[in-house]
Amino acid sequence: MKPRYLHLALLLIFMISSGNVAFAHTPDTPTDNESLATAYTIFNPTKSWAIYAELHEGEEAQYYEFELPPNERLFVQLFVPPSEESRFNPNLVIMGPGITSEDTVPAYVETAENVGIALLDGQRPSSATYEPFTPSSFYELASFDQEVSAGGTYYVAVYEQSHGGRYGLAIGYKEEFGLDEFIRIPIDVIGIHQWEGQSLLLILAPVLVTLVIGLALLIWKRPTPLRGFFSGIGVLAGLLYLGSGFMMLTQMILALTTASPDVGVVLTAIFIVIPILLALAIFRLAIYRKQITVRVRIFMAILGVLGLFAWAGLLIGPVLALVGSLVPSKRF
Repeated sequence: MKPRYLHLALLLIFMISSGNVAFAHTPDTPTDNESLATAYTIFNPTKSWAIYAELHEGEEAQYYEFELPPNERLFVQLFVPPSEESRFNPNLVIMGPGITSEDTVPAYVETAENVGIALLDGQRPSSATYEPFTPSSFYELASFDQEVSAGGTYYVAVYEQSHGGRYGLAIGYKEEFGLDEFIRIPIDVIGIHQWEGQSLLLILAPVLVTLVIGLALLIWKRPTPLRGFFSGIGVLAGLLYLGSGFMMLTQMILALTTASPDVGVVLTAIFIVIPILLALAIFRLAIYRKQITVRVRIFMAILGVLGLFAWAGLLIGPVLALVGSLVPSKRF
């Protein structure tokens, strides 16, 4: 018989994968782009990217460049994390052919020649926006969304008159993920939370607490329910799955302290439930199965693959599940 929770986890994963993955962005982090000549190049700018960066001081500008074909949509959004001081409100500059504005920017902001310049002043709204995939919240300061008929090279500049601080850019409108990009999202999300201002210990605390409590319960419960390498590795994988679900729950609670809940909370809740269901299925295989048959090993391998696509266990958990499906079942 299949593990009790596997069917429900499969259903939830199918619901997410078959839906429109709105708000999903591929993360990126630029460096050394403080001049127009060293502008950070964005390849495939119609793909939805989320760039996480930081201005070091006031009167500093950072630059990005990309190529667009004629009659293509140009989408750029500027945002900041809620942890950033309210006085930090960077501005957004869009430069390129087909831009009809000819706005004036400060002298310390470099501009491209013979193209239009659009300046969008950063204005912080009264409430933050909830982002369900990270999960996190952010303040949207400025947004540019326009079809450009000319095509060619476009530049984006971000600057702040008086203060440095962390900012983000969402560029592109097509939610596209390569397989490697999708699978490594749990690790990228840790970097995003660090960019928000959280410590690594705070981010990983739910996972660490789950591991400590889970292993302590196993030691306390005598005789131990672990029967060998298969059971031991499986339980460790399950605890990582469980901890990653609690980690996302913690981040959702933190995000909702600054943003109002919306329909995105339901999506986050699904991403919380899936790792927990997969963890329970792994525990049933690793602890309660008296015989480690080929069928049991196949199910453990399936749970490892599902964990990769459900962002469960911070990549380590799925790898352990896959390894556990292959190791001998001999006792410790």
